[in-house]
Amino acid sequence: MIPKIDTTSDNNLFAAIPIEKRIWKFCLITGMVLWGIGIALWIEQGIDQKVLFYFNAARIAHGPGIVFQEWLSQYGMAVISSMYVIYLVASHFNRRLDVSKTIFLYTICSYGISSIAGDLLKEVLARPRPLVTYGSEILVLSQSLTPAIPSGHATKSVALALPFILLVSNKDYLHRIMKGLMILLAGGVCFSRIILGAHYVSDVFAGIGMGIIGLPFTMLFAKLILKQMKPEQLPVLSIVWGGLLIFLTFVFMAM
Repeated sequence: MIPKIDTTSDNNLFAAIPIEKRIWKFCLITGMVLWGIGIALWIEQGIDQKVLFYFNAARIAHGPGIVFQEWLSQYGMAVISSMYVIYLVASHFNRRLDVSKTIFLYTICSYGISSIAGDLLKEVLARPRPLVTYGSEILVLSQSLTPAIPSGHATKSVALALPFILLVSNKDYLHRIMKGLMILLAGGVCFSRIILGAHYVSDVFAGIGMGIIGLPFTMLFAKLILKQMKPEQLPVLSIVWGGLLIFLTFVFMAM
């Protein structure tokens, strides 16, 4: 069962940093399992190749489903980050939406840590993209030629959505709705990279694992930052974090 942590109080900054064994255990084990699946599929190659070619006809036909997958790939992360911004603004008017403002710090740190780690691993593993390997044999609806594993879109979309999904309680149905939407959006971004031929299935498994593994380290890093803060600073800092999320939204839209 996925552990849930209630971060509803800003009176104690460190109460909002749930350094708990079950969170660490869940994230590290789940992330390592997904990485293991990704590496196994990479070595086996057959499933990666079959899935890649299976969706090739759909890419060539370029129907509404593919157009939607292109939209998800390009704008899915921007929608997730904008949901945080809308939530932050709405929470000032509706107490039902009030959660610890530190959740926005978690999100920014989660994105940054997982993105950097994932991009570095890409260069170390240096797996060629499907377009590089198969060339004119397939149609690939993505122009990126960076190394393939782990998928950057998968890593970053999961890293963005995971803090809210795991660290906010399910007490309010509005929270459950937002979590469900984030899961669908992050999952859609991951799936779109496979459909568009930008990544193998194994790349996406590894990317999801990368985003999940990053959360415990995000929590440690956030604790170091929060040690320098006082609770009364949170209202102002939450505006700064909201501004950073707005900036990220525009960055995602321009990608």
